[in-house]
Amino acid sequence: MDYERLLSRYPYAELRIERSMESFVSIKDEEVRHSSGSVRGMSVRVLEDGSWGFASSSREDRIEELLERAQRMARLVKGKIRIAMPQAVKKHVKEKIDPVDDDEQVKTLLEASKNMKARNITSRTIACTDAVIREEFHSSHGTEILQESGYTYLSCSCVAKSGELMQRGSDRAWSRSGFGKMDSLETAGKSRDKALRLLDAAPPPKGRFMVVFDPEMTGVFSHEAVGHACEADSVIDRESVLAGRLGQAIGNELVTIIDDPTADGFGRYVYDDEGVPAKPAVLVEKGVLKGYMNSMETAKALGLEPNGHARAGDYSEVPIVRMSNTYFQKGESKVEDVFDMKEGVYLKGMKGGSVDIFSGGFMFKAEEAYWIKGGEKGKVMRDVTITGNILQTLLDVECVGDDFGTSPGMCGKFGQEVPVSDGGPHIRVKNVAIG
Repeated sequence: MDYERLLSRYPYAELRIERSMESFVSIKDEEVRHSSGSVRGMSVRVLEDGSWGFASSSREDRIEELLERAQRMARLVKGKIRIAMPQAVKKHVKEKIDPVDDDEQVKTLLEASKNMKARNITSRTIACTDAVIREEFHSSHGTEILQESGYTYLSCSCVAKSGELMQRGSDRAWSRSGFGKMDSLETAGKSRDKALRLLDAAPPPKGRFMVVFDPEMTGVFSHEAVGHACEADSVIDRESVLAGRLGQAIGNELVTIIDDPTADGFGRYVYDDEGVPAKPAVLVEKGVLKGYMNSMETAKALGLEPNGHARAGDYSEVPIVRMSNTYFQKGESKVEDVFDMKEGVYLKGMKGGSVDIFSGGFMFKAEEAYWIKGGEKGKVMRDVTITGNILQTLLDVECVGDDFGTSPGMCGKFGQEVPVSDGGPHIRVKNVAIG
């Protein structure tokens, strides 16, 4: 079908077509479940009189009907929306993905489940998702993009119990080229060991301490506290503590944070869901707020260039401003120098939390923590929660390691989930509240 001809009847219109396959394996103790299915459908957006109209269908023979419906919706109200359109492109992007053998995958995951068994382990859970996605994008100004990609996402967790005390350990792994590229036994073993360690852990001290974030905690802080506050839709709606601060120092010069969809991370892609080339977005550079993540609409509203950060969970959802791979850049200090302090707390992994990007307040709970004295790691601690303010914490970073690590995840926003990763080095932060 001549999509460009159909779309060119409208002031601006775009079409997204998705055909994807997904399989899911879960193992709860000795119970194995496997399911698979496909997603097929299309959606259109029409921009007319300053307003968007959107329509979607699981049937691929309804494009003209969908375009007419989206146009009617756009005409319901006159708006002020304008977009910054990139140059038209015609591209085919295909990632190499090794096919999954279902029987072999289940056999491997059962071995991983057995590897989680140990005295005091009372339950074991493994969840593994494989997806192969084929997406087409067409616009009225001549862009034609075909992207074929896939991912595998593995999560392992254990519950350990001793007397009345229960603790959970978890770990995750990912691949963009097939299940066989991951070490599920290692991931399962890490979750087991973490749960068992926490059974012997002590409660944390309360007060303000020097702390060291491991790469996972550094990444989560970068994603949750800084990344979400740098999503341009939140900035425009004045919901972000970073609104109106471009060019201002918001942290010390050790802090550089970038969101990069072109990096080799779980959130990697080449073109976003508006057909815009993915570009690294420098959010904070040497403590100065340098930029936001943009869609075509938010870029125009802020007088900036679109940088390919509009993503949709699937064809039936509208593209919104999202993160991809959000990384705190490594520094020049050796890791042992990061730990070079009289005493403090080492935070490892992330167990949940919340951020208010309007006020800048946050609360994070570490998976596990260790008391540090004279640069040496001491007793393990559990249920360690930190609280603070984004801007003050960025100012209080005082040492950044030259190492680097990343973690995968599925990020939710407005009911949509997309693959992301975050990461960074070990960093030391002063005067952090622990409770």
